[in-house]
Amino acid sequence: MDSRKPAFRPFSSRSTEEVEKQAYKAAKKGDLETLSYCLAELSPKHRNIELTAWLNITEFAQNLGLHPIDWLEKAAETTSLFTPQTTGEHHLYIILLSRLQGKIPGYGLYVGETSKSPDARFKEHARGKRNRKGPLFSRIVYKHHECLLPTLYNHLNPLSREEAKELEGKIAEALRLEGIPVYGGH
Repeated sequence: MDSRKPAFRPFSSRSTEEVEKQAYKAAKKGDLETLSYCLAELSPKHRNIELTAWLNITEFAQNLGLHPIDWLEKAAETTSLFTPQTTGEHHLYIILLSRLQGKIPGYGLYVGETSKSPDARFKEHARGKRNRKGPLFSRIVYKHHECLLPTLYNHLNPLSREEAKELEGKIAEALRLEGIPVYGGH
């Protein structure tokens, strides 16, 4: 028996026209996360509609230099299987990486944990922050960071330090098993 939760579908209750409008709006703003969820919702997997809207939005996004993340819904479903057992002052975060060699269109994820907010930690990685002890960033994130993907981790935070460290590795491994390129998760 499969114990998986249903796929994360934030636009499932909206009409096709509303999802199309949201997709175009997300593409214009460069919001890959929302765009990817909208396109997943417009796919034949979820809606019995012609592919015209999906194709038009995909072409529009690609003309803007955006390539939707085709495995984002799978990643959200995978991370939704984890539930926190503790509460504390640590956080998990997941960063979208882009322009990775050998990956088409070059996306991957970085899974990390921190005592800071996910936003603050993302900025340290993106800016290549250092202190007197050395770098506070991951080289892969510094070179390939795109954005945080809060739909993959918000339901877990905040956590105790011990659980954050444990879940960091478990979530990274679960995503890898789904065929998603993952870095971090030590």
